[in-house]
Amino acid sequence: MGCLQRLLLRLFLQLILVSHASGVVVKSSHVSRSWRPKLKGRLFGAGNTAEKGDKKLGGKEATCFETFRAPEKGSRVCPSQCPFMQYDLTGVCLYRCVTADQCMNAPGMPPSIPDAESGICGLCKVPGCEQCALNANKCVKCEVGYDFDDGWCLPRTRWTWRVFYVVLGIVVVSAVAWLVQLARRPVVNQIAVDAALMHRSRSKIHNEDEERRLYPLRTNLCSEFIPQGGIGVLLHFRFQRATVHWALLVAMIMGYVAFKDYSLEGVSVMELEPQHEEVFETCLSLDSEDRMDMEIMRRHFLYATAFIYIVSFVGALLFAINQRRAFVEATAGVATMSNFALFCQGFPREPWGPAAPQQGREGLEDEYTKFFRDSPWGDSVLGVSIAWDLHDRREEVVEVLDNAIARMEAEHRGDGPVSLQPPPARSCPCLPDIESKLLGVESSVRVPPREEEEAAEDAENGPPARRTSRSWRGPAFVERFTDMETTGGVFVIFDTHDDLLKAVQTPVPKFRGTHAIRVQQVDYEPATVLWDGFNVTRSQRVMHVLKGLVCLMVLMLVWAVVFWGPYAYYVLSWAKVAGSVSALKGFSGILESTVLGLLITVGNQLVYAACTSIATGSRFLTTDSRDKMAVVLYTFAVSLNTVLDVGLITLLAHRFQQSSGMDEAAFIRNPSTQHALFVQLTSYIFPGTILLPYLVEPVTTCIAPFFLFTRLIRSRPDVTSMQAQKCLECPPFDLNRYGDMIINLVLCNLIFFLTSVNIWWMFVQLIVSNLIICIWDHYRYLRYSTRTSFSTAEMDVCGQYLLVFPCAILAGAFAFKYQGGQSMVQDWERHTFFSVREEWIIVVAAMLSHIVVHSLILQFVIPMFVGKFETTPFTYEQAAKISSCAWFNANPVQTLRSIHYFCHEPPHIFDYAGKGHLHKVNREIHAYYEAPDFAPEKSLVQDIMAEVQDATERATTMIKHASERLTEDLSPRMGATFSWSPRRSRGWSPRLDTYEERRFSDITGRRRPEA
Repeated sequence: MGCLQRLLLRLFLQLILVSHASGVVVKSSHVSRSWRPKLKGRLFGAGNTAEKGDKKLGGKEATCFETFRAPEKGSRVCPSQCPFMQYDLTGVCLYRCVTADQCMNAPGMPPSIPDAESGICGLCKVPGCEQCALNANKCVKCEVGYDFDDGWCLPRTRWTWRVFYVVLGIVVVSAVAWLVQLARRPVVNQIAVDAALMHRSRSKIHNEDEERRLYPLRTNLCSEFIPQGGIGVLLHFRFQRATVHWALLVAMIMGYVAFKDYSLEGVSVMELEPQHEEVFETCLSLDSEDRMDMEIMRRHFLYATAFIYIVSFVGALLFAINQRRAFVEATAGVATMSNFALFCQGFPREPWGPAAPQQGREGLEDEYTKFFRDSPWGDSVLGVSIAWDLHDRREEVVEVLDNAIARMEAEHRGDGPVSLQPPPARSCPCLPDIESKLLGVESSVRVPPREEEEAAEDAENGPPARRTSRSWRGPAFVERFTDMETTGGVFVIFDTHDDLLKAVQTPVPKFRGTHAIRVQQVDYEPATVLWDGFNVTRSQRVMHVLKGLVCLMVLMLVWAVVFWGPYAYYVLSWAKVAGSVSALKGFSGILESTVLGLLITVGNQLVYAACTSIATGSRFLTTDSRDKMAVVLYTFAVSLNTVLDVGLITLLAHRFQQSSGMDEAAFIRNPSTQHALFVQLTSYIFPGTILLPYLVEPVTTCIAPFFLFTRLIRSRPDVTSMQAQKCLECPPFDLNRYGDMIINLVLCNLIFFLTSVNIWWMFVQLIVSNLIICIWDHYRYLRYSTRTSFSTAEMDVCGQYLLVFPCAILAGAFAFKYQGGQSMVQDWERHTFFSVREEWIIVVAAMLSHIVVHSLILQFVIPMFVGKFETTPFTYEQAAKISSCAWFNANPVQTLRSIHYFCHEPPHIFDYAGKGHLHKVNREIHAYYEAPDFAPEKSLVQDIMAEVQDATERATTMIKHASERLTEDLSPRMGATFSWSPRRSRGWSPRLDTYEERRFSDITGRRRPEA
């Protein structure tokens, strides 16, 4: 891997080092020695323990237990009383002379073997061995927790894992058998599958043009604003692109530093374990200048850390300005629904009223609209959308709306009546309940009496060709909602944005003379409103979030005890004994990293589901606020989980050093400890944390559910079309990737506390991970997501504040190195390393100071560089014509009353994704949207071929234009004559008589005609 990394590094830096082709990369030992004492004083600190080994013994013998540097090759420096050299863990390439008994039974050291031929204490290679025989591959006595078996030590936990693998195998075999049985079932409900697939295609994001096709895959989501998705999507992908650029910059900087330091001789020693087979030979080639080169390398990393911190801090601020300006520019002059609505509070809580409108009595909507029109706001008010109390009634409302949508879609196709009572069926007697819950068919649908009469009539006489819409509509369908109350909040809709701005400055009288009305301007779209959150107060929402945090902590504790704890115990039980590191290399090491990655993936998914549930249960007013809370909770929870993982990594690094022969006191002082920690940290980060979860995500969230539900639906006749549509509908797009990106950046920035020439490789892996995330999110948004709207920059602003923490980690890493972090590694004992010292206080103070300064700049300084919003010149009718989701039909109760209470013809259609073709224009109720059906979706192969064909055509056009410009540039050199003709819109331009035209004139005696 080292050769591969060096080769990739040289290729990676070839472009930026072209000007340094010769004479620039100079070996550090050639630098003037006049400033080296200052360097040594800064990096080592006063009285460092490594100075005692500065003398290099030649042919003279050393005294027993005296520390000295590696002797010259072939020389024997240990006296006969203690003839064996043992690695001294207090520094790099230091040894001491010990006896054979001390070599085998040294306190705090793993079992070693005195090698009389080489005179060195070799390491026992049997994992779990407490006392090794004279043969390095044979044990005499095993550690506690291991069973002795003919010279080998076997862990007692092996039986537990064998039982676990057997149970896991049974589960996997059962699942495979069920999938095979599912695939072999007969197809009995293909109609529902076809309807669900059609709805799946319709519910995706389509272009609102005449053809209404899906956006092409070549759409640049970082620069092209898609109105159906909102401005939040544009900012989201720009944030992802920025993380890729930042990782590329850091990889180039650290790669340049590593390119200069790879030639140092001491680098190879720092990357080897103490008492490694090759460490003695490597130490022989080191001299005092090479040891000083290692300190110069640390100075290089100090400068690089400072430069990266400054660039990251300044870049984060500039990026925040750029994002907020992009939000203003993208929304300026765009007709959005937020420009026409005010939210008014203070109305009394009132019931639904009678089951049907009564003569001489207006509905609540008409009464509120009349109140505002009689106020100073006047006729500029188009209507109102009332916020009803949906806390316990949302499922009932959605059920009635689903039945109405099913009826309307059947009428749109020209089919007969839709059966709302499907026949019962059990295609899989072994797992009926699980399948029913997956498909959502466990509960029966409530059918009104009139519907039962129609069903009985159809069964006796046969279904009519087409039933009129009035037969399934009316107040009888909404009798159960007569006790529903309002929440006291109302959205008031205006004709223009100018009318809205005037209304904000004009107070309204009290409603019914007693109720004062509070007016608030909104900045969100109706598609993002959560209508069941208006009856929740702020204090209730805060209490629910606090309760959710407690539940989240309990969930993480259970996860740590039941799943993560046993794995950590198993790994540590191997890592704490001699030889375990070598035993876990190769395939075992890959398997260990994979298992850890899968545990991290499953744990993060559980945490994500819990955070989403907490945010949803808090009942925020908009999806943007809900998603922001989910991302903050997710980032907080995964950060705590990461602390546990990093703690395990630190223990692994400690055991890693112990298995190489490191005692407790030397854990911190030895420089190769940093490399051990670097190895464990990078193994944790990649691929388990920043790659595997995102490779598994497409399978678990999109591909597997699609094929599973498709085969379940087609094999069960009791699944209705609406149930099938909900099962096969694409999942909504989310912005939780902000949290994933921030966590990945924090993990990678932790590496800057360490010193290793391979840091650049970690950021190359981060680039690969971010590119995979960007590509998958791009395809997921355009092809595997239902239409989702993010109308505000609230989530992106939250991401800008979250960027404070990766920059704070860099500030702490620079303070750690600047305040003598390397001297800490050299001097501190274990019991004082993590104590309260001035250096640690400075590190923490640097991080907290950055958090405070960065946050204050984002709060008060950045808004000064952002322009103001421009007033949109559109009217509400113009905006509603191009948006299927408006303030009237986004409200579920408003559409329910329009269909069954007021019986509008045509009524408002609730804005389900994929049902835009059912909307009809009705100016009396301010319904202006009507559009043809969506164009058929192409298959993946057809999609790719269309993209290739389009790219080929664009390349051909570019080549043609380039050749034409080249011909025009070369024509004067070929003897062309000029004549003037008005061929361009910018005035007169020269027309060239080219060589071919002159040949045509010479041969034919006439001029070539104009094209």
